[in-house]
Amino acid sequence: QEHNEDIHDEDFTSEFGDDKEGEEGYSVGTESDHIEVRDQPLFTGVGSTAKDLPPLRFLYCVSCGYRQAFDQFSQFVREKYPHMQIEGANYPPVPWKTYLAQAINLLKMAGLITVVTGSNPLAALGLATPGLLTWAHGNKLSACMMLFLLSNMVESSLMSTGAFEIFLGDNQLWSKMESGRVPAPGELLQMIDSQLELAGKIPAKGVTGGQFEMDSDKF
Repeated sequence: QEHNEDIHDEDFTSEFGDDKEGEEGYSVGTESDHIEVRDQPLFTGVGSTAKDLPPLRFLYCVSCGYRQAFDQFSQFVREKYPHMQIEGANYPPVPWKTYLAQAINLLKMAGLITVVTGSNPLAALGLATPGLLTWAHGNKLSACMMLFLLSNMVESSLMSTGAFEIFLGDNQLWSKMESGRVPAPGELLQMIDSQLELAGKIPAKGVTGGQFEMDSDKF
């Protein structure tokens, strides 16, 4: 799992990056946090009128920039199931990483105050001023920027999980941490359809000409 966390950015970019022609449903243009999808719609029929549907829940890595992907998937699902409740939240890291990131944040604030005020908290312990602190007092702007950037980098690494987990009610539809990739929007819609059919929330449906239509024997 640690290896998957290290390469989550590459995995996510490969899933939402440029695809070869003929691979439908994948997103393209993953520059920074912006993700664009293909112009061709995944679902061109009338949205389902089914109600009393289980909520669709996304737990994703906010620090990885996956909020854009959540918004895009939500849009696809709402086009087909306008009455389905969709929720999104950050997937938290393991507790020890959260506590360590919080401790680093507190140390960062204390360090910034020490540099800006030119104080030496070690003097209360009868210790001499370290050479690094003396340099920081003489170069406050550079020292503050360096401290801020380095601490933020460590905090971000600790809080990053690479997660993009999808649940329908109590059932987990997808786990990026287990599969190593995110699903295509078309895959997600098919998984939702299958779960709703099994639960008896919607009648069985077939796919014809790019549209989701009822089988003739269901009428």
